[in-house]
Amino acid sequence: MTSTDTDKHSLAAIIGLLVLSIALRPAIVSIGPILLLIQEHYGLSFTQAALLTSIPDVCMGVIALLAPNLSQRFGTDRCVIAALVLLGVACLLRAVSPSAMFLLFSTFLVSVGIAIAGALIGGWIKAHFPHRPAFFMGIYAAGLSVGATLSALFTAPISELAQSWRVGAGVWSLLCVTAVISWLWMARRFASGAPKASAQPVRSVRLPWGNPQAWLVALYFGASQFVVYALFAWLAPASTETAVTTLPSGALLGLFTAVFAVASVGAGLIPGKAHDRRGLLALCTLLALLGTVGMAFAPAAWPTLYVLLVSVGLGMSFTVGMTLPLDNATSPAEAGAWTVFMLFIGYLVAALGPLSFGALRDHTGNYTLAYVMLFAVLVFMLCLTPALKPASHGAEPRHAALRT
Repeated sequence: MTSTDTDKHSLAAIIGLLVLSIALRPAIVSIGPILLLIQEHYGLSFTQAALLTSIPDVCMGVIALLAPNLSQRFGTDRCVIAALVLLGVACLLRAVSPSAMFLLFSTFLVSVGIAIAGALIGGWIKAHFPHRPAFFMGIYAAGLSVGATLSALFTAPISELAQSWRVGAGVWSLLCVTAVISWLWMARRFASGAPKASAQPVRSVRLPWGNPQAWLVALYFGASQFVVYALFAWLAPASTETAVTTLPSGALLGLFTAVFAVASVGAGLIPGKAHDRRGLLALCTLLALLGTVGMAFAPAAWPTLYVLLVSVGLGMSFTVGMTLPLDNATSPAEAGAWTVFMLFIGYLVAALGPLSFGALRDHTGNYTLAYVMLFAVLVFMLCLTPALKPASHGAEPRHAALRT
């Protein structure tokens, strides 16, 4: 294949991944700015309303285990397209939900669509661009952040303009239409001859259930996502109820997602000691911890600064945390097993974040104890960082190959 052909396929992959990833986060993040309206409409408690964000976390964890088998049986392209169609239809169904139970059921369907598509992207990138996975994963991560920021900023204004939260919740299904079209176009381009890794025997690697280090990595990742998804769900409603800032609640959530995106990308560019990322993990955890100190104990002082600190810290910790499975593995197969294990455990832990935050709001009638909980989780993360020293394999080249 010529260099020109490779460049054309790279451009097609960039477009396909970007349009796909932009469509995957609005169905989750758009709930935050209109959550109080949804609560009022269906008479939900804060704990019940938190399920709208917790259900996707559970699905992302469980389907991380199932997605590889789906891909082998039906093909990655078919699974991704089916997931996008399901996501778009479910997003519309949720917007017209006649009851709270139907709202939660449609949220489950939304979550399955997001989880299947998201779980398959890493394998697709490794299959087609084995020598440049970091670049294309960066494109995918950037698209996720763009979609999250757009939905955080514009869901509330769209709902106000339409005088209905249903329009603000359902309009994001249009992104699924563009994602299906772009993925079909990209798949046809690749069918004509794409840069794909040669077939090699795949050695089956079991998930590291009995490895204490794998549990530490998964717990750190899960704790960070516990805080992230609690804020996805409740930052905007809490800002509306407490009126601690003059910024619109959607703008505050948009600031969180936008800075989170920049910090996620920036963390990968910070030089440091090869493999041992404990210093960087401690730094980003400490930044987020300082932000939650303000949110919990002095919420009216500098609320925008608190959001900036938390978003920078959590954005950095997401990127650095995602590299920990690679640092502890000796082969791509083992790295994949560690990653699946981390996502499974991590997102199940993350699902407790919105639920716990909402339950504490129900119990206390305010958000103080809920923010104290996030502070405590970040203290736990900081205590974990000294134990996150990567395994020493004495094979630097193998690690280098895993990170390319």
